[in-house]
Amino acid sequence: MREWDDDAEYHAAVGRSWLMVGIAVMCVLVVVGLALVGVLGVFGVFEVLSIVSG
Repeated sequence: MREWDDDAEYHAAVGRSWLMVGIAVMCVLVVVGLALVGVLGVFGVFEVLSIVSG
């Protein structure tokens, strides 16, 4: 049987935490994007993107 040290368990937990933070950020960006489309409509989003892109 392997004996795991505390550092290995800690680093695994940190890795899982960062994965969850990344997933949460992506979900928030999707929700914000959908809200932007809902508020501005499809044509408003194209206008904003054309202004941002130059």
